[in-house]
Amino acid sequence: MGRKNKKSKSPEPLTQPPSSAPLLPILGVIGVGLLVYLRVFSAGFVAFDDDIHVYANPLLNPPTLHSLASVWRQAYEQLYVPLAYTIFAAIARFAGVPTHFDPALGHAVSLSPAPFHVASIAFHLANAVLCFTLAAQLTRRRVVALIASLVFALHPLQVESVAWISELRGVSSAFFALLALNALVLSRLRQTPPSSVGKSRVLVGASALFVAAAMLCKPAAAILPLLALAVDRIVLGTPWRRAIVLAAIWTTFTLPFVLITNSVQAIAASGESLWWQRPFIAGYSFAFYVFKTFVPSELCVDYGRTPRTVMSHGWAYPAWVVPVAVLVLGYRYRSRRPVTWLGILVFTLFLLPTLGIVPFGYQGYSTVADRYAYLALIGVGLVIGDAIDYFRSRRSALGAVSAALVAFAALSFGQSRHWMGSPAFLHHTIDVNPDAAFAYHNLAHAAQANGDYKAALSNYQACLAHDPSHLKAYVNLAQVYVHLNQLEDAARVIAQSRRTSGLTPDGMTAGDFGNLGALLMQMGQSREAVEAFSAAAMMEPDSPIHLFNQANALSAVGQFGKAELVLRRCIALGRGRACRARDRARGNSAARSCCR
Repeated sequence: MGRKNKKSKSPEPLTQPPSSAPLLPILGVIGVGLLVYLRVFSAGFVAFDDDIHVYANPLLNPPTLHSLASVWRQAYEQLYVPLAYTIFAAIARFAGVPTHFDPALGHAVSLSPAPFHVASIAFHLANAVLCFTLAAQLTRRRVVALIASLVFALHPLQVESVAWISELRGVSSAFFALLALNALVLSRLRQTPPSSVGKSRVLVGASALFVAAAMLCKPAAAILPLLALAVDRIVLGTPWRRAIVLAAIWTTFTLPFVLITNSVQAIAASGESLWWQRPFIAGYSFAFYVFKTFVPSELCVDYGRTPRTVMSHGWAYPAWVVPVAVLVLGYRYRSRRPVTWLGILVFTLFLLPTLGIVPFGYQGYSTVADRYAYLALIGVGLVIGDAIDYFRSRRSALGAVSAALVAFAALSFGQSRHWMGSPAFLHHTIDVNPDAAFAYHNLAHAAQANGDYKAALSNYQACLAHDPSHLKAYVNLAQVYVHLNQLEDAARVIAQSRRTSGLTPDGMTAGDFGNLGALLMQMGQSREAVEAFSAAAMMEPDSPIHLFNQANALSAVGQFGKAELVLRRCIALGRGRACRARDRARGNSAARSCCR
């Protein structure tokens, strides 16, 4: 097997739209994708962010116009992605079920996971079709476009994005990003003849709106202006001035959301890195994705590759050679293999926001994650499709690529079983990454909710063994000891938590502090309970429950003056809520006078 003697020529700049996309390949991509993700339709929620975003999200249970307005006014869970939550809310309108306790989650739920999975799969298949149309326009080679779309649809790295309900944010963002890129290409092709210039401008405007929509679903879409510049220059042959103008237009639609994200997203201590370490972290991350692209095994949601973990290994330092070598080779042969060069740039640019050069929130768990390669795999598909020309026999090349696609489909189908339910998901995560503290904690939480205190005890202990700073695990472990009537052990755990992490709000919600305060009151540690209830009241100052508990704790330690002030505020808040509820029930605005 060798290269063709005839050199591949660089394609001429596109001047007219290709013929309409053939229906048969598109239906084939959709059909194969449905088969691969067939059992995901019946999958459940998983105990990793699905509670925050969906089944325990107060904004969705039930969704209301008021809750929808709130996600557009302000960030939720350190991200401003209101369009993604609007999509969640729209699905939740059709996903309501009678409230019931789900033992796999250890939580009451009132939403069915099925409609969310249907939406995720629908978005993914739509993205695969958009990938086909984009590649067909850019390469004018339908075989390459088909291979690119199949790699995108079937690769095992995509399973996390498709099967994880929380990552509906990512697949919806990708949908709008691909719409923007398709509109960009069409706008360039519509610039001739002159009668089509008006349509071209409409498409440019539409592309900018799609970019904004992508950012409103997930901020990683901020890389789209650079990608547009690459497409404009490498494939479309657009003059520099015109290409820069469009990239600037797209930047005006991404920059505000980048600034918002930077202002609301906190970086955990475990996710911090020094400036000189970040190029090495980025080099390692790039090499990781290259390896997982061609060896997609042992995949999980948390690889535990925090900046500290990466920099503690010697192999992180020479890893920068991989991205440099790939980019240098692609650039050197850019004239002979422009599609391969474009594929390399697509792969690199889509990964760039999450390589670790700029710190981001999830680095507290891991710098690398399967979902970050979602759109980058379009580049891999372009490279694989273009590589067919390296074979002497085109039939042999297509046979090898077909075998790889079948392998990808089989591996993806196998990987999807780990997302069928929360226990399978958590146990698989631990099998791949035994240091995944969150998995032990969430298994323990479900066991505790189901009354299996023995299993809860061992899993909380395992969580703290792998992450001694996990304050929630200390609180919950102490609660288990109280249930087992082992009060001395509970007191020891609480004391240990204060020595290890202190009563800081990192990773703790107001409800967590409320639980801690109740536990401390039960153990007779009233002064410590005041501190916990005060933290809860500070995080949710309009909660009468936290204020009432704070007042009780203050009374228990003899601070009656402070307790009275807190109790008066509690009563005022309770009365205001009662009046507002009555107003809504009666629809009588005049009744608001009682709340003054």
